[in-house]
Amino acid sequence: MFAAFKATKADQRLMAKATKTLTKGTSYHGNAGEASIFLVLADRKLKEGGVLAIVMPLSLLSGEAWTRSRAMLAWKYIDIIVLTIAGANSDEMSFSADTGMGECLLVARKAQIGSLVGKEIKPASDRATFVVLNERPASQLLGATAARQISLLIETGNLRRIEDGPVGGTPVYFGDEVIGQALNAPVTLSGAWNPTRVSDLSLAQSAYQLGHKGIVWLPSMGKGTAVQLPITSVGKIAKVGPYHADIDGLTQTKSIRGPFARVALAANHVPTYPILWEHDANRERSISFEADFEGVPRKGKDAFEQEQVDYKTSAVWHSASHCHFNQNFQFNSQSTAMQYTEHLTIGGRAWPSLKLASAKQEKALVVWANTSLGILVHWYHSNKQQSGRGNIVPTSIINLPVLDVAELSEDQLKFAAKIFDDFKKRPLRPINEIDEDIARAELDTRFCDEVLGVSKSITYPEGPLALLRNKLAKEPSIRGGKDPADDSVDLEDDGSTPDDTDVE
Repeated sequence: MFAAFKATKADQRLMAKATKTLTKGTSYHGNAGEASIFLVLADRKLKEGGVLAIVMPLSLLSGEAWTRSRAMLAWKYIDIIVLTIAGANSDEMSFSADTGMGECLLVARKAQIGSLVGKEIKPASDRATFVVLNERPASQLLGATAARQISLLIETGNLRRIEDGPVGGTPVYFGDEVIGQALNAPVTLSGAWNPTRVSDLSLAQSAYQLGHKGIVWLPSMGKGTAVQLPITSVGKIAKVGPYHADIDGLTQTKSIRGPFARVALAANHVPTYPILWEHDANRERSISFEADFEGVPRKGKDAFEQEQVDYKTSAVWHSASHCHFNQNFQFNSQSTAMQYTEHLTIGGRAWPSLKLASAKQEKALVVWANTSLGILVHWYHSNKQQSGRGNIVPTSIINLPVLDVAELSEDQLKFAAKIFDDFKKRPLRPINEIDEDIARAELDTRFCDEVLGVSKSITYPEGPLALLRNKLAKEPSIRGGKDPADDSVDLEDDGSTPDDTDVE
């Protein structure tokens, strides 16, 4: 962090030591990086009633390492406004000129704390205004015009709310052109702040209803036709597998952290400890595929370390499951949000494991996660800081809303397993092509009809689910700069050249 300006190693160490002292007890987090220090510094320099206006990484709004920063803002600031850009390409998602990644513009006023004697201690804010611009303002005039409209909408209370149902946000204009949308939504002390980088805010409203209320209420549906589903969070029905370094990793002192050394899986070899580690988009077209590596237990340098390795080997293998989660989802090249391995497999860096009470439940969860409803929730809750990609780190997976498969009857689980068996090798198109995906449409229809018992008024060819798929395919954060003319995935090609193997 302090390597610029030809600073010596000694000076860098001194500055790092000073940073540790100055940030102790603040919202700074090492994994969030120096940007979180700027936020701490800005807060220190502001008096009560002062206005904070700062450009931050988009991960401020959803990153696990930024939780304390969001909590600090909710506790101490009012009139919070969060602006993001829906733009698809890396150079279109930021307010800065040269970051090449998603950013947000945060504007807020430091609350007048006053005396707390005899008053209930609670956060200064529980809601904020979220604005999603179609693109970065190209001129000061355009930016100033948008700012005046946003201020007026807030002052008059003329803002749509995320709880209003799938009607979209309040438009922001430049002349007759809609340049963005605004929406009022809750902010919390611990969870992510959404919606961000959502061009069509009716999708955010549908995702909110599904994730927070357990209600399927999609664009074009009246409130009276909304459907109630049993929705829970991943952490309540599944155990998330270990962090990848605790599978295969060494400490800074080169002692053993993860008990396995990975070796590529040889053809016709049956591994003792199979591991699903990397992305290969062509292999991942279907909802079922097998491990790509084998874990070979490491040998400790002495009896004590060997005892530790043996213990860790057993613990990691105990986390093996059939269900695995795509934590770094490249929407414009990959097809599956979760997948199923026929054999118990350790979930690795790209595919952490989710261990449920039974294989039947794991099959049901995999099928749900790859329906358009599951994709909607996954995309909405992911950190969309990079072009065409949504990241949900392992420590945040536990909070992701999912269908409560533990509440499904034996008949529902049986139907889900039948659907899984019928689709496990059928190729699905990448998410940016979800509107053209015949297999995904059939998966939606069968899961809704056979497992959920949802009315056919939702699943018919031009119904709400078809509209949902069309809307998702047009989202810039899903397309990632790909135009429809670029969509040329050959679903018959299972070649070994991956579209995306870089996980982070």
